[in-house]
Amino acid sequence: MYRVSNYLTRFALSLAAGALLATIWANVAPEGYSDFVELLLSDHSLIGYTNPDALFPFGRTLTMAYLTGDALMALFFLYLGKEFWEALVLRNGALRGSKAVAPLVTAAIGAAVPALIYAGLSGFIADPALPAPFAGWPIVLAGDVTLSYVIARSILGSGHPALRFLLLVSIADDILALLVSGLAFPEGGLHPAWLLLPLTASLGTWLLFNWLPQRLDQGSPLAPASGFVRHRLSIWPYALAGALSWYGMQQAGLMPALGLLPIVPAIPHTDRAFGVFAAVETRLHDMLNRIAQLLVWPVTAGLFLFALTHAGAPISAIDELSLLIALALLVGKPLGFLLGGWLSTAVLSRPLPAGMSRGDLATVGAAAAAGLAVPLFSVSASLPDGTFQDSARLGLILSVLLAPLALRLARALSPSRSGAGTPPETRPAAQPPAHPDADPG
Repeated sequence: MYRVSNYLTRFALSLAAGALLATIWANVAPEGYSDFVELLLSDHSLIGYTNPDALFPFGRTLTMAYLTGDALMALFFLYLGKEFWEALVLRNGALRGSKAVAPLVTAAIGAAVPALIYAGLSGFIADPALPAPFAGWPIVLAGDVTLSYVIARSILGSGHPALRFLLLVSIADDILALLVSGLAFPEGGLHPAWLLLPLTASLGTWLLFNWLPQRLDQGSPLAPASGFVRHRLSIWPYALAGALSWYGMQQAGLMPALGLLPIVPAIPHTDRAFGVFAAVETRLHDMLNRIAQLLVWPVTAGLFLFALTHAGAPISAIDELSLLIALALLVGKPLGFLLGGWLSTAVLSRPLPAGMSRGDLATVGAAAAAGLAVPLFSVSASLPDGTFQDSARLGLILSVLLAPLALRLARALSPSRSGAGTPPETRPAAQPPAHPDADPG
């Protein structure tokens, strides 16, 4: 397996540290923690929660929770969108052509099975543990890309071929869960006309700063137009387009955290994929990879602040809902991975990645049960404030704590351990092209 960037581990540790500090703070000084999370930054802002009494567009309410969640976390999902886009469309991409079947089918079923378990068992929870039948079902659609990877790698080893499969499925599930939560529980109602703004920003950026410079440079070995865009304008056209896209997503009522994704296809990229979160990409100098490298520390800080403001809950809030969420993830994810893999291989005749067996599906499915970042968005969207959200957050903490045990159990019961003895990093690292900027996608 190619070498995965250590950024992923850094992101996971930052997220876990924020969640740990939030849990301690919420139990030691709950009033101080609540005041910090709900800190009012502006009552007359262009970004923030909708204010029905506002007369102007800048009448939104911006709080610390909104800033660290819907705003800062958009940078993290830009990272995930970059990896998904590369895998889907670039040469040698892990989701290119028929290679996409097994991961995407597994992602869909791996999201559906926990939701069905949650919906089926939620009927046994008496009021007031749930505000309504099935309330909170989007919480268990996705796990957590970073934590799942770190947990799985600690047990399988860094060279196991199932790790790339886990990353692909987790990224797809995260994007799916945010889209579903946004559509099912739009903040302030759905306003689809605003989606024209992300579309226009993406298309306009691609035309002006990608297609047009290449067109002007035809026949010129020095490529002056592309050089001007790359070196003089640098990241600023894409930053402006990203801001417009994010704002349009917010105004549409969907999850603003996904607001930067429409811009990803418009940013120049070398026409070659090296693997999901591949370390070798730090040596590439195309615009999309340059932007990703500039965002490493902002994303790291953003993940910490997001967990700090969204993961805290008093231990006393643990109840049936907490156990239901943990159970749906810990049972549903491995089962969903197994069903998805069986459907892909036995029914659709599409193989798993080389070196990965069906027995590995339950193993990485157990790791995928560690739910934190994206499920926390769904908690805020699908459950009322207060005890319900606190109980759900504790359920997610339980899933993270128990996921390593579930993975070990799945590993022990696995009928096949193909790839278990694969030494770490047995494959040579892919080499980037000599001139990455010369081949923008």
